[in-house]
Amino acid sequence: MTAAVTLSFEADTRNVALARTVAATMAARADLPLDQLEDVRLAVDEAVSQAILAAPRGGVIDLEFLETPAGLDITVRAPSSTLDPPPTDTFSWMVLSALVDRVSAVVEDGQLRLDLQVVRGLTVDA
Repeated sequence: MTAAVTLSFEADTRNVALARTVAATMAARADLPLDQLEDVRLAVDEAVSQAILAAPRGGVIDLEFLETPAGLDITVRAPSSTLDPPPTDTFSWMVLSALVDRVSAVVEDGQLRLDLQVVRGLTVDA
């Protein structure tokens, strides 16, 4: 069993690049094909951006990656200024949903949690 890897950072757009880089590294470590690696990087960008929008000034985002036998589970947690999860009828949510196999969002006890699941695809040999 692989241990989870967690990254914590201030809810600031300057930290999105760091989150994308760690996402790409974790996707490679989970042996995801190259096209899925890029999808994970972009999905984390979208999810972290949504968390930043929800977080109050000075809030901290926790980004957790867990390798599974099937692929990669990703959780984004942040304090939320609202009682509602991000709307699912936006372009951002549509992009996020297209990049991963499963995505959900909840706000509980003042915390936004976005859960993303990526199932390892098959590589195509040329």
